[in-house]
Amino acid sequence: MRPRNDAKGCKDVCIMPVGSIPNLSEAHHSRIRITLTLLDEALVKFEEWAQGREVHSVLYHETNNLDPERRAFLLADIAAIRGIIQELKDDLHLRESSQDLAKTIQGHCYILWVDVLEMTGKYLRGFGEPAPELVNYLDPKAYRILQYLDHLKALLTKAGSSG
Repeated sequence: MRPRNDAKGCKDVCIMPVGSIPNLSEAHHSRIRITLTLLDEALVKFEEWAQGREVHSVLYHETNNLDPERRAFLLADIAAIRGIIQELKDDLHLRESSQDLAKTIQGHCYILWVDVLEMTGKYLRGFGEPAPELVNYLDPKAYRILQYLDHLKALLTKAGSSG
């Protein structure tokens, strides 16, 4: 069952009259903004999937089995949620956050670097002794990936400092 909304976007009954927004502490303001930003970011992905997005890569594959009816409901619900987010943004004076994609990619590279390193023989030993042939095969490939991740981090550091 879908939520019922009145013209103001409130489910059933709005508890607070319009214009009586309470003062927020900085901690509450920050927590609300962060939560709504994460929700808004997730809605972008949901919207892409509702519009038919499927990603196909080497080991990662999305299967978009959403039928047209569910896609339409998703898009309608996303729009309704965004309306509420916009209202909260306006009423609570929340500021938009801008995501620096170079820094985001760098952050992912740092996180993935550790994961790839743990794919080498030294760290695989924590799960039992790997065959020497596996270590001889896998380590050079893992270290090549690490070099590429280092290159991406360096490349994006230069891009960030020159922009």
